[in-house]
Amino acid sequence: MDDSNLITKLPDEGYSPEAIANLDGAVEEFAESLLVIKPEDANIAVFRSLQIIMTGRKRRIGDLGNVESPDDPMKIQLMIYNKEHIEEVLEFIKKNGFPAKNEEGSQFIHIRVPKPSRMQLEELGDDVIRRTNAVIARLVKIKTNTGLRIRAAVEKEFIDQRIAGVATKKIDVNLERCTKEIKIIGLMKRKKILGSFFKPVERDDVDFLKIISRRLKLEKSKVENENQLRIQTEALISENQNNETVNLDGVSTINQNLSPTQDTVSVN
Repeated sequence: MDDSNLITKLPDEGYSPEAIANLDGAVEEFAESLLVIKPEDANIAVFRSLQIIMTGRKRRIGDLGNVESPDDPMKIQLMIYNKEHIEEVLEFIKKNGFPAKNEEGSQFIHIRVPKPSRMQLEELGDDVIRRTNAVIARLVKIKTNTGLRIRAAVEKEFIDQRIAGVATKKIDVNLERCTKEIKIIGLMKRKKILGSFFKPVERDDVDFLKIISRRLKLEKSKVENENQLRIQTEALISENQNNETVNLDGVSTINQNLSPTQDTVSVN
């Protein structure tokens, strides 16, 4: 019997819909989590991880103050939590080759930084890969947990083996779909971060680059078709309006020509 028919004919299970919703939710969360990763943030990540020796032990700059770049990615603003550390941290930053200044009485240190280096951008790309793998592991866990529930349901005769098989197949199909989407989303993010420095590093990067290229071509073709349809629609509307104007002018002329005759008849 064809399993694809069973998928639509056997509604008596709620395991696969829940698992599929969780899979799709993981994809959406992953895509949203990547929005905060930007190439210009590479310098911020570096500054947070810089280590300074204070009172005989290493401390991360990120532990001593808040590092951000509110206006310009080439200008970092470091707010030191403890004013007593300002001079020491300021001197440390300058010794590391970064122009920095602190206005008297302020807890802020203002630092000028160069554009992110290739190494910094590659570190961001590696972070995206780690996030990608973590989400894929989460998808597998969703499938595994649901599979255990389905098995327990069969053992307790809540559902029969046939329905369990269909539910499992649905989950497998959607796991493959979501895994593919996550890899594509991650790859597109890495490509955007690295720009001209990008090169395929994961085993299936090349295959997914082809898929991305096809999608972009289809999207471009769709936009062009929509624009062409819009232009044609606007031209048709304009033509109809012109025709209506011509018709109104013609009716007005006819009325004007008839008016003297009507006046003559009324006089007689």
